[in-house]
Formats: sequence, C-alpha cells, structure tokens
Amino acid sequence: MPASRELTSELKHQMENKWQNKVGDYRFDASDTAKPKRYVLAMFPYPSGNLHMGHVRVYTISDAMARFYRLNGANVLHPMGWDAFGLPAENAAMQRQIPADTWTRRNIGEMRKQLEMLAFSFDWQREFATCEPEYYRWTQQLFLMLFKDGLAYQREALVNWDPIDQTVLADEQVDDNGCSWRSGAKVEKKKLRQWFIRTTSFAKPLLDGLSDPGLEDWKDIIKLQRHWIGECDGYSFELPLTEDPNSYISVWTREPDDLRDVLFIAVNPSHLINNTKRVDCTLDVTVRNPFTGKTLPVIVTESVPFPDGCDTYLAVDNEQNRASAAKFGLNLPAKEAASEKFSISAEEVLKQALAKQIGGHPVSSKLRDWLISRQRFWGTPIPIVHCPSCGPVPVPEHELPVRLPTDSVGIPLAQNEQWLQASCPSCQRTDCRRESDTMDTFVDSSWYFLRFIDAHNRSAMFDRALAQRLMPVDLYVGGKEHAVLHLYYARFVAHYLHSKGLLPSSEPFKRLLVQGMVMGRSYRVVSNGKYIPAGEVEIVDEKSNKAIERATGEPVTMLWEKMSKSKLNGVDPLEVLREHGCDTLRLILLADVAPTSHRNWSEATFPGILNWQKRLWLTMHDFRELRSKLSSTDQQPPTTDEFAEHEHKLWDARNYFTAGATFNYRYSHQLSVGISKMQGLTNAIRRAPPDVVAYGRQYERALAAQIIMLAPMAPHFAAELWEQLGTAPNRVEREERTSSGLQWDGGVFDQRWPEIDEEYPLDLTFKINGAECCILKIPAKRFNHLTHQESLDLALRQEPILKLIGKRPLRTSDFTLYPSCEAILNVDLDRAIVEDGDDAPKNKKDKKDKKAKKKKSLQVLHIG
Repeated sequence: MPASRELTSELKHQMENKWQNKVGDYRFDASDTAKPKRYVLAMFPYPSGNLHMGHVRVYTISDAMARFYRLNGANVLHPMGWDAFGLPAENAAMQRQIPADTWTRRNIGEMRKQLEMLAFSFDWQREFATCEPEYYRWTQQLFLMLFKDGLAYQREALVNWDPIDQTVLADEQVDDNGCSWRSGAKVEKKKLRQWFIRTTSFAKPLLDGLSDPGLEDWKDIIKLQRHWIGECDGYSFELPLTEDPNSYISVWTREPDDLRDVLFIAVNPSHLINNTKRVDCTLDVTVRNPFTGKTLPVIVTESVPFPDGCDTYLAVDNEQNRASAAKFGLNLPAKEAASEKFSISAEEVLKQALAKQIGGHPVSSKLRDWLISRQRFWGTPIPIVHCPSCGPVPVPEHELPVRLPTDSVGIPLAQNEQWLQASCPSCQRTDCRRESDTMDTFVDSSWYFLRFIDAHNRSAMFDRALAQRLMPVDLYVGGKEHAVLHLYYARFVAHYLHSKGLLPSSEPFKRLLVQGMVMGRSYRVVSNGKYIPAGEVEIVDEKSNKAIERATGEPVTMLWEKMSKSKLNGVDPLEVLREHGCDTLRLILLADVAPTSHRNWSEATFPGILNWQKRLWLTMHDFRELRSKLSSTDQQPPTTDEFAEHEHKLWDARNYFTAGATFNYRYSHQLSVGISKMQGLTNAIRRAPPDVVAYGRQYERALAAQIIMLAPMAPHFAAELWEQLGTAPNRVEREERTSSGLQWDGGVFDQRWPEIDEEYPLDLTFKINGAECCILKIPAKRFNHLTHQESLDLALRQEPILKLIGKRPLRTSDFTLYPSCEAILNVDLDRAIVEDGDDAPKNKKDKKDKKAKKKKSLQVLHIG
C-alpha cells in the first residue's frame, strides 16, 4: 500500500480490493472436535434482489461475532441461505410473465454478490434455498413425520381469506384491525378444508421451556412468547358433528370432567359465515359427546361467558345454563342425580382424548393449532394423495420430493390438471388427486437452522451425531418482527424433534440477539399526509423539528421511521459502500447505539468513525516512520523513569480496554460499547511520546491488541494494519511467535484474541441496589480460577459489605462471574430491609440520599 499519511476513500477501496477473500477461513470443519464449537446464525433473508440497511446491520452483527469466536479458537459455523418461497416472488413473476424460480434465482445471484462485497464470513459451502427440491424434500419429510404422529391433520374450518393475495392466512398473520399482515386487505371468513399442525399439543412444554436457564438474553421476547402461548390452565377438545363425523367443533375447559354432564355447545356469531341473521338461534347440527355418547345441541349466541380468546362455550349442567337452554327452547332431560350420571373421571377423559387424537393436552383458551394451507403456487407441495377409497394418503418417502411444476407461470396447483393426477400409494387407484395446497413459508423456516448443520445430506434431514454436537444455536441474530411467529414455530419443531430423540435439547436457540431497526428520516406534509423526498424539504429549525415543503411552504412533519420505499427514507447501502468502503459502513452500523436499539441513520454520525479510522492509520504511519529511522546500533530503549512510566500506562491501558472490549463482545454483545473501549485504547496509544513509539515493547503490544480487536468489525482495514505492523522495521518483538502469543508470520486472523496479563488486577465489583459499594482488585491469574463460592466467601470477608448486608445470607444466584473481565454481586438491600422490618427509604429523596452516601463510601481493596 502507498505510504500515505492520509486515509482517503480511494485508499480504503484499494485496501479492500487487496484483502478481498483473504480475511480468514470461514468454513466449519466438521472433523475438528478438539476446538469448542460456536454456531452463529443470522436469520436468513427473503431474496428480494436488493440488500437494505436492515440486512446489512444484522449480518454485520453476526459476522463480527463469528470472527470474534474464531479469534478465540472456536470452530465456528456461520451459514447463509435463502427463505425463497412465498407470495412476493410469485406475484412479481406473474407480473413479468416469467417462472417464479427464474425470478427467485436471479435475485439470489444479485443478493449474494452484494453480501460478498461486504465481506461477511459466511460458509457458502452450506448455502441452500428453501425453493430447491433438495431442501423442500425434507420439509415434506417433516410433514409426513407429523402426519404419522397425528400432529398434521386436515379439517374443515372457518378460515381467514385474503381477497387480494387469494389465499388463507393463519390467525397469527392477521393484525388487530382484521387486516392481512402482507397485503393490508380486510380479511374475510371462508369455510374451507385446510391442513393444520397440532402445535397446541406442545403448548405446555413450549411455555415451560421459556423458564429454561439456558436461554440467554431473551428478555422481552420471553414475555411476547408467554403472551402468545397463554397460561396452559385448561384443555381443548374437538367434538365431532353427529351429521358429519369428519367435521368438529373445538371447545375448551379448565375441568376435563365437565364433559360428562354437558347440556349444549354455544357458538359465538363471529364463528359463522354471514352471521348477521343467525344470532340467538339453534343450529341444524348437533355434536356427539365422544366420552358419553350423548348428542348435544348447538346454539348461536353472544350471551354466555366465552373463555378468553374462545368463540365456543361448553355449557355444563347448572342452573344458569339450564335457563339459557330454556330461552332457546331446548328439550333437556331432567337433572340427573349424582349416582345416575355417566361416570368418567378427568384422567379418563384426557386419556381417551389423547388416544383418539381429539385433544387432551394442557393449553390456554386462546391458542390455536397452526394453519399451514396456502392456496398459492410458489410453496412446498403438501405430500398427500386424496383417494376416493382410502382418503388422504401420504406419499411414500422414497417418492419425495413431490416437485412443483416450475415451468408454469402463476397457475394455482388446483388448476393444473396434469400435475394433480395421481395414483393412490395404498390401493393403486388411478383416479386420485394430489393435494393442491402448498405449505406456509413459515414451515420452511421452522427447521432451516438444522439443515445448515448438514446441508448436503441426501439420506436424512440432518446427521443426528452432528446435531448432538452443534445444537443448540449459540447465538441467533434477527429482527424483533420474528419474535413471536417464527420463534414459536421453530421452537415447536425443535421440541417435537427432541421428543423423537433427534436433537440433544428441546430449545433450539441458546442466546438471542434481537437487533433494532435502521430508521431513516422521513418527511410528511401535515395537511395531506403525503411523504416527500428530503430534497423537497427546507428545515426551518432542526432542534424544534420544524420544516416546510419548499414548493408550497406547507408545514412538514419530520419523523424517524423504518426505512421503506413508500416513506421515501431508504438509503442504499451500496451507495455508502461505494463512497466510504465496506469496513466504514460496517463500523458506522455498529457504533453509537447497541445492536438491540433502533439506529437512526444520519450522516452526522459518520465523522466519529471516519476520524477514528484516520487516527489509526496515522498512528501506524508514524510508528513505521519512527522505527525506520532507528539505526542498527540505536535500538536500546531509554532507561528513564518517564519512559518506564509511559510503558506502564500502555500496559495498564491495553489490559483495561481489552478487558472492556472482551466483555462487550463475549458477554453483553454491546458492540457499540466495545468500539468505545477500542477508541479509548487508541487515545492511550496516541498519547505516547515519540521515544515510546520508537522503542516501547508495551506500545507494540497495545497496537497489536488494538488491531486484533478491530478485525471482527473491519476485517480489510485490520488486515492491512496488521501487515503494516508485522513488516515494520526494528520491531522490539522480532520472533515469529512471541511469548505474548503474537504470530508475526501470520495474518491478523491467524492471531489469538488478546489475553489479560496474569498480574493485571481485574474487578470483583459488589453492588447494593445497583450502586457500587466495594471493588476488589484481584490479579487475573487468580481471578480466572475463582469459583462462585470462592467469590462469595471473599465478599463476606469485606468490611464495607458486611456493614451493609449484616447477617443476610448471600446466594450464588445473586452473583455473576465473567472470566477475564469482571464479576458482579448484586444484593437488593431495600427488599432485604423491608423483609427484616428495618426502615426502608420512604420516598425518592430518601433513596437518592441513600445512593449518594453509598457512592461516597465506595472502597477499592487490592487482594493479592
């Protein structure tokens, strides 16, 4: 590279061209069992053809973490694929009159090029698209497993119909206003025969799984999942219609033995089509109680206490329900004496229900089974043949996949007569028809993380032994918009496969990192709500958020909103890449705000990162220049106290900022704070006087640590800086492999993550009500071998802590230990005081005064 002191955009691009495809080995080595595994997964994208800033942010986060784990000696799986089925591709292909697979593959090619331009370290050897027969063959296999176990079934049901997209939607895909999640159309009700997956049978395990201590950083996602599943405080049952035993009415009750003395079934009018004329009436159908054999009338009313989320009501024999029955003119038998009642216990009801596959699992009143039928072309075909003699018959496994007729353009499968014709796999009748519904795309994405384990296996979904080694996913990165549906379905599949002995654990994802959206500045005319581009806006006062439309002078509202074409506030990441380079774009997306927070995209935030890169480049230039001026006889460092003091400061800064950056990479995943720590190290390095730059060993080590910690975020820039450091003349540490672990004969990604020196004192911090009261400084060599119990024992020997907590017992659950970084003990003293009857703070001022006193009493104690 040219020996320029100024870091220009042109120079950055030259760097990136030079180091393209030379910044580490991205492949997971399945044969290497000596290294610890790390499975880092970013939610795979729909191939729209163009990357947006949200894509770039999520993959920058996952890539930084994958590279971090590799530098820490892990065998990392960081795959990428394509969630390629669905309505957008089908609609776009129909508009262009080309096959959907042609459109999809073209988009995949374009997006892959863009991802490669951003140097994401994906294991491309494991790439797949869900629209490939080699993939959906196993989605069909999963369906057949569920079908065999009674967890996939077809029923006539009142469903949500999207009149624009002409397909059924699951309840989860209809918003609170009754509109389609995708098209925005008002959803209609239709009665259709549909395929369902019995997710409710795993409702209780899915709810209980949210308390698994192995789930890290799920936070509010656990609340969302709990809310979706609901309290599993009852049971649902499917009661067959007397007139058509293949049709059912679902009911829910807290007490299963209620089913032995039911009077009638009530249905809410909203459960029916064209319900306006059918309120408060008796239907011309009856329900057979499978547990007693009795026939039950069905009424339509709004005046019974429907359970939360239910539109059916199980009317047990009591005075209130008998009064309701009388209103409808129902002829009910006289109330039976207890001795005359049909005797069946709650346990027997549940046992029979499970055996008949009509319910019996604990579930909330509002949770429904997963409706997977879609009446569109571009999706995984459901591998069922409908036979007039045998009914629905599964396609034999050796005949999978049931392939889509990809040469047709937008013809629904139900209209493709040639494709529909089939023979019965059971009785060989030739006048049978294939199932014409395709599966919801959420089925494809409910197990994709398992296929990445063994992406090209032709004999199984995945290798069981590999799954035992690699699951669960260690870090799952994605948007909060998938926090309910996708995570719920993926968790269900993992729980199901675990129950089959195929997975080592029921929960598929260990740590969840839900990244915030990238927000763009949008401008909306107040009078008509129209969005206008930034070029048509004149900002009157930025601070007070006042602006006008240039052409009309109309007031304009300035907002931060999710980037979208409709809001005219999108920013093309490729334009930023062309102007500033790949590494700068990555750093800008990671800096300033935590990955979990929304990122307001503004060029006002660029200077901080641009200046940091320039300072790093300037630092390396000046280092090489000073070292090149040393003669062969003038390489002994000064022996002055001032030189030694500056070297010690650099030793301290390297350890301090390395500990901070390591914590933010490994534990908190606050990568923006990690950048701040690295910038702090840069400042310390740049404060060094010329003689320390020219002769300092600690200066070299600090600079080396700086570059290695930067590498996961800015791989090309770090690779060039490392080469400049490694080839600098008159280095103090000249050996190819040094005692500090540096490998001068390798690149930056051949290094190991910087370690804390054994003598460096790490912080064992004790907090009372979140405020620090005592810090123990413990040398790293001792700190890294501390157990939780030893740390607690240390706490109980410190006078400042004993004064505050007295004889209250401490538990290991109060304590968190982060090896090589820090440890924190939190004790909720206010709670303890109240429990012990002491005087708790009475108001905010008292609490403020208490905290102020605690801050003043903070003590730092050095432990040998």
